[in-house]
Amino acid sequence: MISRRVHPAHGPGGLERHVYELTCHLAERGVAIDLVTETPSEADAIANAKKAFPPNVSLQWIPGGALPLGRRPGTIVLDRITNYPWWSWRAARWILSMQSSKGHRWNAIHVHGMAGWGVARAAKRGKLSLPMVLATQGLEEFQSPQWLKHVAYGPFRACIRTVAAQSRVVVTTDESLKPVVERYLGVPAADQTVIPNVVDADRCRRLASPERATALLARLHLDHPNPLFLSVGRVAPNKGFHLVPTALSGAASALPEGWAWVLVGAGADLRRVRQTVTAMGLDDRCRFAGRLSDEDLHSLYSIADWFIHPTLYEGSSLVTLEAMAHGLPVIVSRTGGLPDKVVHGESGFLVTPGSIEALTVTLRRLTKIKSAELGEAGRRLCESRFSWPRVAARYEQLYEALRADDRR
Repeated sequence: MISRRVHPAHGPGGLERHVYELTCHLAERGVAIDLVTETPSEADAIANAKKAFPPNVSLQWIPGGALPLGRRPGTIVLDRITNYPWWSWRAARWILSMQSSKGHRWNAIHVHGMAGWGVARAAKRGKLSLPMVLATQGLEEFQSPQWLKHVAYGPFRACIRTVAAQSRVVVTTDESLKPVVERYLGVPAADQTVIPNVVDADRCRRLASPERATALLARLHLDHPNPLFLSVGRVAPNKGFHLVPTALSGAASALPEGWAWVLVGAGADLRRVRQTVTAMGLDDRCRFAGRLSDEDLHSLYSIADWFIHPTLYEGSSLVTLEAMAHGLPVIVSRTGGLPDKVVHGESGFLVTPGSIEALTVTLRRLTKIKSAELGEAGRRLCESRFSWPRVAARYEQLYEALRADDRR
């Protein structure tokens, strides 16, 4: 399993948590895994990570790139187009050395996005014959509307296409993303395998605490907000959080008097969101919680009334599934893998990405909606279609099929 970042060594992002939970659930089914990831910068992160994984998961730490670009906050693109390929190449060197020096034999190599470029390059040159599974994620590098960012990601996109071309199986997280993967990676829809990213719904609910929720609201200086709108994610331009204050302002006359909005997360676009809140005169109703622990976050999910995810483009959106696991009705953009998760009018609402008007219209309708019924429908959908036992079994069957093919 190759992923540059993984929880808890590198933070709580969607990809990081997905790789962590996937690895743990596969290990519980008896799959032995070498997890190749980047050496974390924090001194105690390695020890904490080792404690978090089951015994049959061996963590292999590969040092990150030493190139100076991208080592400061706000330079994510520079880091990804310099240090990321460098790290992927070093990860491939470790895998090749293990094969040559110790005769190590894996049944498959499961790579997450660009992390597989090094091994794909080795396979292209005939140095590696192991079957490779590519798990596509958000493909943000292909969808940015910022022309400078799009140009900068050109070599990065070429690298990911190389990974796709050398992979025996390309996994797409949602049916609605098949055309996206075909368009950007050149893999026909018929040749893609759909296995969704999921969450552990029971764990989500176990983490919630009424006492924590009360304490958190007190820290945010919110006194029994009704309704409470919640958004969660990396505060980047593509997440669309800057649209929410304007939409809430436009819908305010139709909302109950006690409404409030809480944004959980941090990122480069936070300043713009704050400025928009102030410009709309909503400083008394909007709060910025920053990064939260899992316990605080899920406690906040458990007391919220609506979840808003106004992303401009998206992959799988684990935060939406987490909200659904808590029975929250959701308002999300009709993009990426979200239409696979949200049934419009039944478990939430889908709105046009980037449209303040569409978000405003939906918010104005909420007083006429039976939100509890929508939330319950979303919870049932999350548990029936997006559960770890089902997904881990799918991946195990996939690995077994690859092993059987290799034996023929």
